[in-house]
Amino acid sequence: MRSKGMGLLCGIAALSLLFGSAEAQQTAPPPPTGLSIGPATVPRHWSKYRYPETIPDGATYYIIVRGDTLWDLAGKYLGNPYLWPQIWDQNRYITDAHWIYPGDPLIMPKVALVSERAGEAGGIAPGAEEAAGAGVAGQVIARPGAGEQLVPAIEEMALQCAHYVVSDGEDDSLYVLGSEMGATKVALSERDIVYLSKGSNAGVKAGDVYTLHHPSYDVKHPQTGRTIGHKVETTGWVRVILVQENSSTAVIERSCQDAHNGDYLKPFEKVSVPLIVKRPPPDRLTPPSGKIEGSIVDIGDDSMIAGQSQLVTINLGTANGIAPGNRLTVFKIMYPSVPTSRNVVGELAVVSVRDRTATAVVTYSGDAIMNGDRVELR
Repeated sequence: MRSKGMGLLCGIAALSLLFGSAEAQQTAPPPPTGLSIGPATVPRHWSKYRYPETIPDGATYYIIVRGDTLWDLAGKYLGNPYLWPQIWDQNRYITDAHWIYPGDPLIMPKVALVSERAGEAGGIAPGAEEAAGAGVAGQVIARPGAGEQLVPAIEEMALQCAHYVVSDGEDDSLYVLGSEMGATKVALSERDIVYLSKGSNAGVKAGDVYTLHHPSYDVKHPQTGRTIGHKVETTGWVRVILVQENSSTAVIERSCQDAHNGDYLKPFEKVSVPLIVKRPPPDRLTPPSGKIEGSIVDIGDDSMIAGQSQLVTINLGTANGIAPGNRLTVFKIMYPSVPTSRNVVGELAVVSVRDRTATAVVTYSGDAIMNGDRVELR
């Protein structure tokens, strides 16, 4: 009798737990999928971080699910995975960008700066039409109500041909052996036929497109002399037209500058042109932002000084939270020992980013911009 009574009590307890669990599942709303708009309360869950428990009114947010990465989310919602630092910058409770946890909220940037139609007039990222307004080809996209305009930071061709600085070596095993003209032609350009060092045994196929790259020189910090990385110039791109087992033949489709025997090749990747807000440049009265600072460490075309529309390299990258579309003030301190106020000489817009360096275009120059000039994130 005692055994039956105990069994009945255990059964009732089990049913109570079952119905209680079902009721809890019905009352706890499932996490939203995709982007949502605040205000909202974040359901309690386990996380390594002290995540925000509420979402502000009007903020666009996303709830992390298993398998997500900031890289993938930037590719999906901002149109370019290299923009992941923009998401991280909005969610600084995440102390290590390589580790994010299901259930944690991400406040998303309001405007995606990169478009699949990058470089086309009026191009804008998918899903950003509501934020930036509609436009037609040949017009600049205006953000309604803000009196601001989004414009391409740089021409697509100029960005496709841009130099960059790498901290580690790149694979240079596929390279230009020579040309149809033989040793008599030193500088190679558009429509020249070139021979490549690999063929079908290395996976090269007719129709493949590769960019051409020329290793240049070590880039050193202007003040410390420390080597930052190695400069690589993009000399153009080729299309493979004939493949043999151990070599292949290609035609140079576009030249950025003279190509040479020994230039190495990488699979072609179409660049994404960042869109930036058109606004007055900084001047001597513009107060410091208090954000991260760095330096100009190299100038394109091996120039001594840079002016408007010229490309430069800075010693800040994704490791510092820098992303394409960021704007930086360029300044000098004429008498550091005093010190005197800043002499603002220009402004940059970041157009491509690597781990510890970034390539930027000069959007405004009020004076000569030189290696060693300081930059500050606006």
